[in-house]
Amino acid sequence: MGSALMPHMNLRELAFQLSAITLIVDAAKEAKERLRREFASALDEVGADAAKAMLEGEEIAKVSLIHPKTSAQVLNESAFISWVKENWEYEIVESVRDSFRKHILDSVENVDGKAIYPRTGEVLDFINFNSRDPYIATRFKDGGREALIEAFRAGSLTPNEVMAEELLMAVGQ
Repeated sequence: MGSALMPHMNLRELAFQLSAITLIVDAAKEAKERLRREFASALDEVGADAAKAMLEGEEIAKVSLIHPKTSAQVLNESAFISWVKENWEYEIVESVRDSFRKHILDSVENVDGKAIYPRTGEVLDFINFNSRDPYIATRFKDGGREALIEAFRAGSLTPNEVMAEELLMAVGQ
């Protein structure tokens, strides 16, 4: 599971790299949201709805403020159901309230993969248990983000060091 640049990284090195990348991603998301707000405000000031992004005299992107079309939504569900029932009864379906569905699904017990309703002991063969894929979470310790920020600020750590492989892949090396 090593790479050409960093053969056989150990768990601590992988954990460190994930932590640093997580910091970069979080910072980038915050910057993106702030820039979107500033961009919308600047467009409003000049009465425009888009601007070109330029790099060395070449247009690299067009950034636009999109105004989605309005869409209809139901404000009174029971009135809507009554109206549809009067006009198109065959379009009405019977269903279980979401809160009761959740109650039943939370109540059943997993016995060798079978759903057992504990109050009656019934096997509910119309319910099964799905498994969730494991995932990895990065949770910074108190001061952890700050320590990384200071390392980036001081230049003792650079995004290039923690993302060297990804950056090289991005430029086709």
